[in-house]
Amino acid sequence: MEETLTSSQARELLGNMSPSSFKIRYIDTNIIRKITPPGKKQGEYVRADVERAAKELKPFSKEKKPKNNQETDGVLVDWIDVDDVLTSLQLDYRLYGPEVFLADLSHYADRVKRNPHVALAVYDTPKRSPLLAYVSLIPLPEKTILEVLKGTRHETAIKTEEVETYERKGGYTLLAESVAVDTEHPEQLNTLLRHLMHHWCEQYPDRYITKIYAQAESKSGDILIQKLFFAPREDLAENAYVLNLSRPGASRFVKQFQHCIESKKSLNPTS
Repeated sequence: MEETLTSSQARELLGNMSPSSFKIRYIDTNIIRKITPPGKKQGEYVRADVERAAKELKPFSKEKKPKNNQETDGVLVDWIDVDDVLTSLQLDYRLYGPEVFLADLSHYADRVKRNPHVALAVYDTPKRSPLLAYVSLIPLPEKTILEVLKGTRHETAIKTEEVETYERKGGYTLLAESVAVDTEHPEQLNTLLRHLMHHWCEQYPDRYITKIYAQAESKSGDILIQKLFFAPREDLAENAYVLNLSRPGASRFVKQFQHCIESKKSLNPTS
């Protein structure tokens, strides 16, 4: 009989993962097998499966996160991880109601597992709750993005493996999948934009954004489009827009970002 662990023991090996994330990420997907030993009511989990999952998770361990966390004006700015997905969906629910949920929780969690840098959020406390604002930017092949904007392919039909992981060097096209800002904290949209621009300037020249595509489906999304002066792409859809970062920026945020890039180029002319 295979050696097993209790839920708490398994979650401890996985970095003290929350029960909900443990279930969604590993149990519902059968990555970790659940066994109910004879004479016991509570199920246990195969140790070998847990240890294999822990080994795969190690490169993305939260031990690295303090270097990326940034506390600004009493809030915390950090990337959304698997444990935060439910919190982000709760913000969506407060803003837009149940109709906003196009897919189940695991759909969004899988994207974060594949690429831990797809969604940046502002948290009210270091405990990472409540979540005040977030923006989700998915790196995808441009062909895939155009299919989504044209309506020939639904957003939920994007396969997890299509999401790029930022492992390669070079340019990336991003789909602004979602923007949500607590109505009592509209200023946190500016916080998000500042940190996003700073992050991508730091990545240059190894990795950089070529274009950001978006569709105006909500008030906060429309505000973001206005702030960054996206150009209409009515050839794709009435509410489709693109921000081409190779062209001179009109918004303050894009101008500052492009100035940062130019400053790095001047320090390294070969980039």
